[in-house]
Amino acid sequence: MTSSQGISLSRRGLLAGSGALPLTVDAVTLSDPSIVACEAWLARHAEQERLGRRWQEIESRAFKDLNWPKLTRLQRSRHREKLEMDALYDEMDVLHAQNQALLESLPGIVATTHLGICGKLAVAAIEACPEDHPELHHLIASILRDYRALHG
Repeated sequence: MTSSQGISLSRRGLLAGSGALPLTVDAVTLSDPSIVACEAWLARHAEQERLGRRWQEIESRAFKDLNWPKLTRLQRSRHREKLEMDALYDEMDVLHAQNQALLESLPGIVATTHLGICGKLAVAAIEACPEDHPELHHLIASILRDYRALHG
């Protein structure tokens, strides 16, 4: 996705860009609680995306192979695809609830390093969904890009 200012953006790119956040515990990570919080949020978000893609694969296959839309609830419940999709949905729901709780507390967590600030910006850019809030998403993503350019 590219904005009118030529900024190339995607959720995958934001997640990849947040890869600057450390994945190991070191003195910097321990000194900035926002790094740990954002790492947890971003990891859960990435897992939700992975589970969602798996759910879509199963649903697509069920539509194609089982004529899924024509089946009743009872008929669907007899297929392993239904069980698998329900389990994935439940897991995504738990991850979403955990991230929502963390998101509510994130403004109260003070970022004390540039990595903490980048982490909070990455979370904000993802939460400002480009489909729902394109201008806000582009603004936050551009701030994150500019900040990284200045501070490495």
